[in-house]
Formats: sequence, structure tokens, C-alpha cells
Amino acid sequence: MLHESDPVHCDAACIRIRHAELADIAALLAIEERSFPTDRMTQRNFRYAIRKAKGVVLVAYRQVPKMEGPPLAYGVVGFHAGTRFARLTSFAVAPGNRGQGIGRRLLAALEEAAAAHGCVGIRLEVRADNAAAIALYTAAGYRRFAEYPDYYEDGMAALRLEKPLFSDD
Repeated sequence: MLHESDPVHCDAACIRIRHAELADIAALLAIEERSFPTDRMTQRNFRYAIRKAKGVVLVAYRQVPKMEGPPLAYGVVGFHAGTRFARLTSFAVAPGNRGQGIGRRLLAALEEAAAAHGCVGIRLEVRADNAAAIALYTAAGYRRFAEYPDYYEDGMAALRLEKPLFSDD
């Protein structure tokens, strides 16, 4: 098996997306640990999201001949009764793999999964100081509609963003 840090020539064509499995949890926790100083998903959170939650957990990985690499990124989207909006509850690309289009591909796959579930849009919260994530979401068509002050454990505000998945055209 490849390790995330192994140097492998890989263009966008070798990035694959699949549903997360319980065996991925250790890799997802490692991404989480290196991506977020606070407000992290736990092993229990991942286990629940993968096995029982109403939603989808997707991972992005490198596929090279005869080998699948470990997850390089993950996203968790929840579907909730009473709303036709999906909620992106957690999303991270492992440091060292950012800026390669992996996040854009994974976000698009999560949006496709939400649309297939019948959702009309996706909403999310993002740290007000996370410029890279805000840029990714904005470039993907997300727009700010609210702010939660003092949302994160360290007191940072969260921007609430949303994107419609269907147009009326």
C-alpha cells in the first residue's frame, strides 16, 4: 500500500473518489489531526458517519497501477429530515496534498451525492479565518448567508455558506 507521503507521479486522472470504509478511520483521524487544531471529528464520529448516519462520507485517494493509496481527503455530508438542504459537516484535504485539485473533485462528488439524494442545496460552516477553504467554496459557487459568532472552541466565528444544487433555468 502507498503511504500518503510517498512520491508518486499522479495527475488528476489517478485521483479516485469512493465511499469511506471503517478501515479508513485511522487515516481520516490523521488528516483531521493535521488539519484542525480544535473541533475535530473523533473515531466515534467517523464510525457513526460511515455506518449509521443519514448521509455520505467520501474519500479521495490516488489510484496507481495495481495499488490504491490511503485517503488524501475526506468529506462528510448529512441529510436531515425536515430540510431539503444537505449539510457539509466536515471536509479536509491532508496537508501536502492541497492545491492539487483534490478538494475541488471531492467537493463536486459530495454535491453530486446530495443532488442524487434529492437535496436542493448544501450548507456548511467554515472558520472565518480559513482563507483557503473560503476560496475553495467561493470558487465552487457557495455564497455567504449568515455568520455565527464564537462558534468554534477557540472563539472563532463561523461563516455560513450555501450553494443551490439545481437551477430554475
